[in-house]
Order: sequence, then C-alpha cells, then structure tokens
Amino acid sequence: MSHDENYDPLPPEEWPREPAYLEGIALFNAGKFWESHEAWEKIWLQVDGAHSEFLQGLIQSAAALLKYERHELAPALRLYETAMRRLSLTPDRYMGLDVRGFQALMKICFEPILTSLPGQISEPIERDKIPKIAVS
Repeated sequence: MSHDENYDPLPPEEWPREPAYLEGIALFNAGKFWESHEAWEKIWLQVDGAHSEFLQGLIQSAAALLKYERHELAPALRLYETAMRRLSLTPDRYMGLDVRGFQALMKICFEPILTSLPGQISEPIERDKIPKIAVS
C-alpha cells in the first residue's frame, strides 16, 4: 500500500468535492474495489472520529465486495458486517451520500450470503446487484 502522509484532504463538509473521495467513488462504481480502497485510504489516514468510521465503512464495503467476487465468502461476510456497523454510526446522509440507501443496496447484494448456511452458496456475486455510489 502506498500512503501519502502529506495528502491534505478538503475539510469533511466539502468531501462531495474532495478529489480522493470522488476518485474512490468512481473506482468503486467501475468495480475496481481494491483501487477505491486505496483512494479512500489517503483521506482516512488524515481524519478521525466519525469521518474515519465513515471512510472505514466504505473501505470495508469495497473489500467485502472484492472478497465476494473472489468467492471468499467467510471474509466477505465479516467485512460486510463490520462495514455496515461502521456506516450505522453515521447520519442518514453523510458527505453527500445516502448512507442508509447504500446500506440497503449492500444488503440486497449480500442477501445470498446472509441467508445461506456456511459453505452452501455456490453462485457468484450478482454483478447487477452491486450498488453504485452517488453523491449530491
């Protein structure tokens, strides 16, 4: 991982214009989950508190999807659950994102894992159910 300790993100209230935040969203929406994690991590390393929890929730959401894609279901489920807990700590709308809407879409995507017995799911991730992130 490359860490730019000199990266100076915009103040959190301006994140809907923050280049690394927006780059992470674009990469996430393109299905480049590892790369989105890297982009968001630049900001995450520079913030704390609720901002850190929010970014960690997004980072872990991306990691959960990456694991799901690789059919590593147990780690995918653990990351999903941790991500949802972290995102639950934020307001309904945060940094331009409808957090509750995103969580609902993630739940739909992860439903096959959430409702199956361990080791019994064999279908790959349904690509059309992977949520997209929109900020406004």
